[in-house]
Amino acid sequence: MSFTEKLSRAQAANASLLCVGLDPQREKMPAALRNSPLFLFEFCREIVAATSDLACAYKPNLAFFEAWGSEGIRQLEKVRGEIPGRIPVILDGKRGDIGSTSAMYARFLFEHLGGDAATVNPYLGGDSLEPFLTYPGRCIFVLCVTSNPGAAELQFGNENAPLYQRVIDMCDRLRTKGQVGLVAGATHVEQLAEIRRLYPHGPILVPGLGAQGGDLNASVRAATKNGTLPAIFNVSRAIIHASEDADFAEVAQRKAHDYREAINKALEI
Repeated sequence: MSFTEKLSRAQAANASLLCVGLDPQREKMPAALRNSPLFLFEFCREIVAATSDLACAYKPNLAFFEAWGSEGIRQLEKVRGEIPGRIPVILDGKRGDIGSTSAMYARFLFEHLGGDAATVNPYLGGDSLEPFLTYPGRCIFVLCVTSNPGAAELQFGNENAPLYQRVIDMCDRLRTKGQVGLVAGATHVEQLAEIRRLYPHGPILVPGLGAQGGDLNASVRAATKNGTLPAIFNVSRAIIHASEDADFAEVAQRKAHDYREAINKALEI
């Protein structure tokens, strides 16, 4: 089954375009969990159990596991095993390098961790991304317009065309080799709408809602303009760390429900 097929089924089953980002921060966990040797795994296990009927995808951010060395990777492997097989997993590491190195990144992400998709960095050009597309059914999400404030320094206008437009042109060519989506932040709605217009046929991963302050209604309308799907709206900290107390999973469940409903309501506007 291809990534987009799996995503479509999960979106329909859970009536959801919400992706829950797994960015676990030890200092924001309940005190009882902080002292557990398996704090990353135990925290994420509870989040997944509480939200698996509300999410269309999960997006583990590799940095929050890699920061703990080999033990962090081991716990990430265990977290991956807790995510139901019907829900796609997008591994967020923003990888990209010369071909031989990208092949090793792809092997780790797709073979070892079993990701359904991965975020990748296009700075080195299309040949650096091709190794990720040798895995049938897997998808890459190429950074196009990121959600951080400094995105405009390189990604927006110049004397010819915005850099993100050149990224779209490159991804159009790459689509002949596999499934290619784009990352476009909710914090840059004007560019998000333009990206959706220029790239109507592929999935778009939209970060920047919640803690980063993206406009939910405007970004949902921009990413799904004229009924174009699929789009995936990621929320991380505003869901998983909405409470630092023992009720963190229950609060995360309520927050995920609220975001799912808000996204669905925005689709109707």
